[in-house]
Amino acid sequence: MAIIASENFRFSNLVKHEYEPSIGFCREAVVVNEAAAKTYVIGTVLGKVTASGKFKAAVETAVDGSKVAAAVVIEDKAIPATTDTKVLSIVRGPAILSKSQLVLDATYDTQAKIDAVYASLADLGAGVLVNTTV
Repeated sequence: MAIIASENFRFSNLVKHEYEPSIGFCREAVVVNEAAAKTYVIGTVLGKVTASGKFKAAVETAVDGSKVAAAVVIEDKAIPATTDTKVLSIVRGPAILSKSQLVLDATYDTQAKIDAVYASLADLGAGVLVNTTV
């Protein structure tokens, strides 16, 4: 059967609850910088580079500090190579995010590595709670 239409994930697929969304308490436009052009989708997990304070897609093998989950993207955005770009992200809690909608790099290939991402997200600010049932 032919595919008639497809649709990207929406904000509501990822964020199940957010403290004070009307004032954006949990959100922040973070500066990302990638070595190569990338496209972030809603749910992409970002890490923070220790030296620059800028964010990039979290990769488990990174040695620059960005392997530790520090934010989750909440908008689809094309990121040009080596260019500082602002991306709207969840950076602090309390918020409830759906585990099934988090977009992790393929280097997070064991349950222990994935659990470390969940723990890092839970430690953000007042805590980002990753929902286990949705």
